[in-house]
Amino acid sequence: MQWLLKAILGTKNERDLKKVRPFVGRINALEQELQSLSDDALKAKTAEFRARLAKGETLDDLMVEAFAVVKNACRRLCGTVVDVCGHPQTWDMVPFDTQLIGGIVLHQGKIAEMATGEGKTLVATLPTYLNALTGKGVHVVTVNDYLARRDATWMGTVYRYLGLTVGCIQNQMRPEERRAQYACDVTYGTNAEFGFDYLRDMGMAYSPQEMVQRGWNYAIVDEVDSILIDEARTPLIISGPAPYSTEQYQAVKPAVERMVRKQRDLCTNLMAEAKAAIEKGDEETAMLKLYQVSQGMPKNKQLLHLLEEPSARRLLEKVQSAMLVDMNKEQARALREELYFVIDEKGNDASLTDKGCNAMNPADPDYYVVPDLVSALAELDGDATLTDQQKFEKRQELQNQFADKSERIHAVDQLIRAYCVYERDVQYVIQDDEVIIVDEFTGRLMPGRRWSDGLHQAIEAKEGVRIQRETQTLATITIQNYFRLYKKLAGMTGTAETEADEFQSIYKMDVVVIPTNRPVRRVDGNDHIYKTQREKFNAIIEEITACYQRKQPVLVGTISVDMSEILSRMLRRANVPHNVLNAKNHQREAEIVANAGQPGAITIATNMAGRGTDIKLGPGVIWMDRGLVTGMTKLSDKVDGKKTLRDLIEERPCGLYVIGSERHESRRIDRQLRGRCARQGDPGMSRFFVSLEDDLMRLFGSDRISGIMEKLGIQEGEVLEHRWLNRSIETAQRRVEQQNFAIRKRTLEYDDVMNKQREIIYGFRSQIVAAEQVREHLMDVVQDVIYARAEDLDDEEESLAAFATWVNSQFPIGFHPDQVVRKEGKRGRAAVDPEATARAVFGRVGKAYAEKCLLEDPAQLNSMERFIMLNAVDVQWQEYLRNMDTLRQGVGLRAYGQRDPLVEYKNEAFTLFADLMDRIKGEIAGRIFRATTSPRAYQTFLGDLHRLAQAQHPTAAPLVGGRAGGAAPRPAAQGGGSADPGAEAAMNAALSAAHSKPVVREAPKTGRNDPCPCGSGKKFKKCCGKDL
Repeated sequence: MQWLLKAILGTKNERDLKKVRPFVGRINALEQELQSLSDDALKAKTAEFRARLAKGETLDDLMVEAFAVVKNACRRLCGTVVDVCGHPQTWDMVPFDTQLIGGIVLHQGKIAEMATGEGKTLVATLPTYLNALTGKGVHVVTVNDYLARRDATWMGTVYRYLGLTVGCIQNQMRPEERRAQYACDVTYGTNAEFGFDYLRDMGMAYSPQEMVQRGWNYAIVDEVDSILIDEARTPLIISGPAPYSTEQYQAVKPAVERMVRKQRDLCTNLMAEAKAAIEKGDEETAMLKLYQVSQGMPKNKQLLHLLEEPSARRLLEKVQSAMLVDMNKEQARALREELYFVIDEKGNDASLTDKGCNAMNPADPDYYVVPDLVSALAELDGDATLTDQQKFEKRQELQNQFADKSERIHAVDQLIRAYCVYERDVQYVIQDDEVIIVDEFTGRLMPGRRWSDGLHQAIEAKEGVRIQRETQTLATITIQNYFRLYKKLAGMTGTAETEADEFQSIYKMDVVVIPTNRPVRRVDGNDHIYKTQREKFNAIIEEITACYQRKQPVLVGTISVDMSEILSRMLRRANVPHNVLNAKNHQREAEIVANAGQPGAITIATNMAGRGTDIKLGPGVIWMDRGLVTGMTKLSDKVDGKKTLRDLIEERPCGLYVIGSERHESRRIDRQLRGRCARQGDPGMSRFFVSLEDDLMRLFGSDRISGIMEKLGIQEGEVLEHRWLNRSIETAQRRVEQQNFAIRKRTLEYDDVMNKQREIIYGFRSQIVAAEQVREHLMDVVQDVIYARAEDLDDEEESLAAFATWVNSQFPIGFHPDQVVRKEGKRGRAAVDPEATARAVFGRVGKAYAEKCLLEDPAQLNSMERFIMLNAVDVQWQEYLRNMDTLRQGVGLRAYGQRDPLVEYKNEAFTLFADLMDRIKGEIAGRIFRATTSPRAYQTFLGDLHRLAQAQHPTAAPLVGGRAGGAAPRPAAQGGGSADPGAEAAMNAALSAAHSKPVVREAPKTGRNDPCPCGSGKKFKKCCGKDL
């Protein structure tokens, strides 16, 4: 039934394209008319459009005219030479029809899927110009700084010609430079730069002058699938130095280095024994030795080389499975104890064995063993010979020993991981005396990112660079949540259709597949399936060698940096020159990818590397007539009435050949890799090489396909290929995609909790920063605190005394319990009026604070008040982030108690956030009388305060109560001096001079559900307590 509806109504994509096609004809017709205008007249259109918007017209009303103006401007610029990042480029681009369709889709806030080479960068100029007319700014997001700089210069030619300003955000820019770039009509930059600027503005700025962004109106995201899907859950984190940072890494580094060398020598001997056992046919011994090496040095080169043999891999998998059985756990433990340390690569953990502890410190093997704190404390509590003071001191000593040893052991474990798992120029590089992380999938550097839990410091110690202090999170947001801030969001990429459901579910963005300007002439070969990875790699090397000999360029896509290194080693052995796009060549990424189309060029790169840079074919790569390339001939069409174009390309290969070394778990990534060839009608070829040992194949279909290969009698080195197998693999990919989407959607539900809270905190904070005078905000907070505290007031003496104590601990107004406001209730009884009491207290606090302000420096008073509020928000928010991280890490365990972790997380997050807001407001209210712009004003206020209190209550102490928790008052000012120690002491004395004498109740308190003392037989709340 579904196919019948599609046949009648067409697909949703076809219907979307049908709606926008009429606009294309109107744009082209209007552009023909614009050709008669002078340059000045065309440029004046920008001011005209803005005037019409001001009079009430909408962007949709102007779309056709604005697009026609941009197209005509591009036509007039043809032949203009522009210096683009040091390279002179001649402008020769005029938007064609499919690009106009793409521009309309982007303006509608959708995702335009356009094939590689279709000119997405130029397409973006159309909606960017239109939406920039509002003056609210347009952000164009690229995947790296180079592309942002290139596109801002190259496409900026059009914008500047039409009178718009263009900015570009680059790393290391100063705040004033960033503010100037954001003030432009169009701003280019990476997702990280935009996100970090948001965090700095919302979470760290203390004045409007320190903020750089001016809103989130409209954004176009290039390579939208990479940014909004692959990196969506990546948190952008601004960190600051933690209050405490360990110094253990340098101290234990020499001992760890010696132990790692011993373990490396031990594993080398074990590998030699394993190989000898395999040669003798002693599989039992070989398995045990391989198990030990995999546990002690999982990255051992000899082990990795041996595992390329299918038989050796099977032995290791067999013994690993056997050691998980309960009856073999003791044997597994005994084998691990023969090592110095054990590495759990999947769990990212490392731990010393008893042998390792002895090697680290032979004189004291327990030096690296965590003591049993619980048993030690229990034994201490039962020791009757010690006094309470001695027990306290001993308990402190035990706890300090436990903390020191735990920290030392943690440092050792992280150093072991740094030496044995993380390899320089693979997982990280060293630049400017800093450790820079390398993205596993793209090979790009990630400056500013740091591994957590002390691992980064361990790697810094290993490499001998400066060990930076441990950090704490100051502000954070995921890329996904940042882009959801924009009023309108659009994106463009070569592959998004397979993730259409996710884009719609999370971002409310539809995906529209834009037809290509010329037919796609790429021949996609069936997957070549082999039994083992070794066979697959050998076949890839043979294919590459054949292409190199016939001078056909090849792009080899891998799923990880490690896989790229393996293929590179094999090509070096085969004497095939090639380029590898990895961390070492990161700066040459665009250059390497751009040259990948030259005759005989062999380029190895991860599937995601080099996105945003087209691969243009060099001279001699295509043998066919140029007219055939620029025409509309399809692969299925016959050439000269003889063979089809597909047959000709298969017989005589030409164009870029894309080889996939493995199927990715996402169809989108595979399609993106295929799309790197056959741009703008060029011929091209693609094929994936797959083995049954690949991760995807081991999860889905490996046994079934293996059975087919055995039934067919396929020997080692023979290949299996069929289009049905391609479909089977794509079905497996679709199942993985659905599973990953479910995981990401679940993660989003957790992120949404934090995101809503962040919006509240940052909204509150931004109001304070943006306000010229913050006094009103400050007093609103004080009022909220007083009213919230007064809600619990009743006629009980303890309640009244507690309220008076709290008031006097916060505000210098000399409040006493008999000053509460009462109202007449039923039966003629006077009851406490909480609201009126709060109103009276707030009025007195306002007067007292006004008196204090008269003594302050008026030039610094507003800054001081702003600092009080922002500092309270920042300190409490940072502590809250740590608490939420702890909650997130442990809440999953509640599933064992048959409770939904997400529900538990939401409930506790709500409670924690309510407490956070109370603490922020309480901190602000408690500091307004403890901060000053100058010591002199502080001392004068204290004197006036004392005289005022004596005049009101000559026999009473000046004030009641002290700061909650016994903390000393903290004078603070932004840009002003703080009180000297004498003034602080005086303020403390004034605020804590005396405490109200606690009220002693003569009779037990009557509960609301207790029988009424009047003897009526009713409950107290229904009788005499009815009006209380």
